[in-house]
Amino acid sequence: MSQVKIVFFASLKESLGQSEAFIDLQGPTSIEEIKQKLNAILDKPDPLFEEGIQCSIDYEFARDSSKVDPNTVKEIAFFPPVTGG
Repeated sequence: MSQVKIVFFASLKESLGQSEAFIDLQGPTSIEEIKQKLNAILDKPDPLFEEGIQCSIDYEFARDSSKVDPNTVKEIAFFPPVTGG
């Protein structure tokens, strides 16, 4: 079992009331499964399931179906939609 750092940014961090969490994973796990695990431990998990919430695995964009290998991944980040101008 390996521990993976989860980071929350911007308004998502404010909604959850925390900037990070740690989660134990036993093997390759999808982002969707990680969201469900976080749902069980966070006080306000619903923002993770809002439409448009984005994710990255070690600074590369990921999808809910992307797999996380806890032996190689250092950080997973969740953040609201990014807009530019």
